Amino acid sequence: MKTILVTGGCGFIGSNFVRLMLARNDIEKLFNLDLLTYAGNLENLKDVSGDPRYVFVRGDICDAPLVLELMRGVDAVVHFAAESHVDRSILSSAEFIRTNVMGTNVLLSAAREAGVQRFVQVSTDEVYGSLGPAGCFTEESPLAPNGPYSASKA
Repeated sequence: MKTILVTGGCGFIGSNFVRLMLARNDIEKLFNLDLLTYAGNLENLKDVSGDPRYVFVRGDICDAPLVLELMRGVDAVVHFAAESHVDRSILSSAEFIRTNVMGTNVLLSAAREAGVQRFVQVSTDEVYGSLGPAGCFTEESPLAPNGPYSASKA
């Protein structure tokens, strides 16, 4: 991978992924698209902000023109951006549908139009429902989301 677009790269997991990728020698450019809502924090990537390969873009994954512009010339997309937290989704699901469903659709459409070869969707084990006292989920486990958050990620 030469050029990567990471969405939600200022969140906890996304920022660790950004750092991991920038530690590699084969990355020429890494774009980090993040809206900096409750889960994103620029301080999470303060240590890499001076890396000339790193470009932070404050923006919304639902902004189709911006997303398409960023996709041009990108080899891969790693999509972390999401509304999260089950309790928040139960109180109000609209933002979860907007970001997790419509935003992902914007990203996929732009990736297809720009000819991006690899798209990695980061999800949650919540899409598989409740595990119970024992066992584990695999990617072959049937989907059984139990709430707005997990349904929006499924």
